[in-house]
Amino acid sequence: MNHRLSTCLLFGAILSLALAGGAQETGSIARRVVADGTSFQTENIIETSRGASPSVSVRELSIPERAVKLYRKGIDRLSKNDPTGSLIHLRRATSEFPEFYEAYHAIGLAQLRLGHEKEAREAFQKSIDASGGYYAEPHFGLSAVLCNRQKFTDAEPIIRKALELAPAFGPGHFILAWALFGLNRMDEAEEIAHEASILSPKFALTHLLLANIYNRRSDYPAVLSELDVYLRLEQNGPMSDQVRLVQGLVKQKLIKSVFFVEAARTIL
Repeated sequence: MNHRLSTCLLFGAILSLALAGGAQETGSIARRVVADGTSFQTENIIETSRGASPSVSVRELSIPERAVKLYRKGIDRLSKNDPTGSLIHLRRATSEFPEFYEAYHAIGLAQLRLGHEKEAREAFQKSIDASGGYYAEPHFGLSAVLCNRQKFTDAEPIIRKALELAPAFGPGHFILAWALFGLNRMDEAEEIAHEASILSPKFALTHLLLANIYNRRSDYPAVLSELDVYLRLEQNGPMSDQVRLVQGLVKQKLIKSVFFVEAARTIL
């Protein structure tokens, strides 16, 4: 995954900061969106596959015991920050049950953590195909990766489909706002970003996106307000130092603009 690209996307629009050339790479936006919103239904598969619930579906009953156990092991390794180890079990799970779309989605998450973007996209697409398009999670993952590649036109219909399936998922609204921002549809992006902040008030990346939107409008007080919110939520996050740097530059720009306005009033 191109961490630097992600950083440039959210900071490059603020004061045209030259982060592309020499900034230290930070956490991937796509990876964080998907990781922060991991809602894939591991519990449902584990609890209901063996008939523990009266509402067990025919599909859940059809998943082989061995595939479920391998899936559990893969998720466990993933939760312990061992994506390489998780892939061994998850791939075996899909070999045992080729329609195991939850496992394909988890493979996509593991590939993201390893920085393998192409493989992650392929795994998310396999999950979508295996589910007949009715499993929301891989749509979120695939659209985030596409946004990270600045393929906003491709990402928009995928994230809209995801939100049809899971309309209350706040990070999903962030992805849609990100795509709209990339397509220069600022009013729509702002509206959706505010929805994201309401649904997921602790999801800090939304406030960086809003800061970029307000910067496009040269609304520097609003930019500073959103950066302040971000830093309250992520005081020591992977991008906090860069945000503080941007915050300082925005303050300087605001001070200069006030100075020029006052100077012009004096002259007039």
